[in-house]
Amino acid sequence: MRNRQKVALVCSLICIVCSGFLLLLSFGRSIQEVVAAETAALVVETHLTVILPDNGDLFFRSVASGGRSEAALQDVALEFLYYNSDIDVGLLLRQARWMQTDGVLIYLPEQNSFTHEINQLESGGVPVITLIHDTPLSGRRAHLGFDDEGIARELVRMLGIGAEQDAQTLALLIGANSEGQRTWVGTRIAALVRSMLSSHEGVVLLPERVIDYGYFSGEQAVARLLREHPDLGGIIVAVPQTLGGVVQALIDQNRLGTVGVVGIDFGAGVEEALRRGLLDGTISRHPEQVGANGVRTLIRAVRGEDIGEYHDLAYSAVESIRGASWQE
Repeated sequence: MRNRQKVALVCSLICIVCSGFLLLLSFGRSIQEVVAAETAALVVETHLTVILPDNGDLFFRSVASGGRSEAALQDVALEFLYYNSDIDVGLLLRQARWMQTDGVLIYLPEQNSFTHEINQLESGGVPVITLIHDTPLSGRRAHLGFDDEGIARELVRMLGIGAEQDAQTLALLIGANSEGQRTWVGTRIAALVRSMLSSHEGVVLLPERVIDYGYFSGEQAVARLLREHPDLGGIIVAVPQTLGGVVQALIDQNRLGTVGVVGIDFGAGVEEALRRGLLDGTISRHPEQVGANGVRTLIRAVRGEDIGEYHDLAYSAVESIRGASWQE
């Protein structure tokens, strides 16, 4: 009887020891997982904030996509804030500061100053980089923009104005800001185009038309131009995301292929018109590269690397003679 009790006691002790060992092992694993989780949280070295207009725009969706790809490559955290009106921009800049972000990449509304909010971020050690539109009088770390002079020269070149051009009437469309006034970029491109065409005696450049960005603005503006100037020989569309509407207006008026047209960016119907040789060409801006370059430059600034104050973003001239190579 006593032997049986001893055996039972020994078995109970063995069970208790095994249970304790398993419990201790489980506790150790839990501690290891918690430490690993905390370590992983600390591995995210950089938290960046990207501020863009409404994400319904195809161009800015592509910018965001390029930024995400670059952030994933460099193992940084990326957060996007979007605004629907210009007055929201200052609030989002303040919000980025409250979020204790490490750096801000922002597309600012043109001709709007948010110098105070930018300077507050910079004074707190948070670098700010402006994208496409700039606030040069602020303390922003750098600006990434397009070469307006280069774009203007490419537009005129693709339109094929000869040295001894026959009499021809041309129209120029430039962009309007949120208040309906001409943008600074539009004003600059208009001045450059006029300067380049001034040596062609046969060319008459009509007063530039200031229009909103977008398909329908381009369609309405060109339909009105064709009614007012039936002899119109060419149109320079220096307004992004508008060329598709211009193509549609030319189709509606049965003028596609009889009026020389160059523009900026792609849109509905533009690729097909280029492929068929019905448009002279367009400036292709590369939004994915814009987003990737912006995030890459901001990461370098956050890490204390030396970056230049100005950077030219990538674009290329795509002409109808290239056929289907617009996809390159």
